[in-house]
Amino acid sequence: MRPVSPMWRTTSAERPTSTGTDSGRDELFAALLSRHHLALMGYLLSLVPNWSDAEDLLQQSSVVMWRKFAEFEPDSDFLRWGCQIARFEAMNYLRKRGRDRHVFSSELLEQLAQEGATEGEQIASQRIALEGCLKKLDPRHRKLLGWCYQSKSTVKEIAERLGRTPNSIYKTLNRLRAVLLRCVRNSLAQEDA
Repeated sequence: MRPVSPMWRTTSAERPTSTGTDSGRDELFAALLSRHHLALMGYLLSLVPNWSDAEDLLQQSSVVMWRKFAEFEPDSDFLRWGCQIARFEAMNYLRKRGRDRHVFSSELLEQLAQEGATEGEQIASQRIALEGCLKKLDPRHRKLLGWCYQSKSTVKEIAERLGRTPNSIYKTLNRLRAVLLRCVRNSLAQEDA
């Protein structure tokens, strides 16, 4: 298994200042929870049957994390810590629903929880690699990707704006996806080496 990415650990800028107040710690908690919100939600979705249950469990887990945040070590892995809390919340929730024949066994839930944590680390590594690869692209290509994936514009509208055909935009996007895929794979292979 690869070492945990630095993104998963708190940085010195995120650590609370020693002003004697709790505001630094409050800000640290809010920043870490915000950063890992989607990963925690994805993790919970791997454990419970529907989105609504996962959202409720994320809320409950966030409250528990907040209460126990004084026990969190700033140099440790927040997502792993949060996933442990979320797993316990999910297991308690599913235990209460234990009579439902659609509920998984605790052994299967444990296995899913372990796989979910590993997947979360892999996704974070892939995202970091993708961000690095995007920075290597020509600014014109980054702008095109932004228009296509971040705006609500259609490919036809983008093509008109650029004075190109939609087909040429699709071809460029396919080439850029291939370039990014190769770059991400190379970055991850170097990370594993």
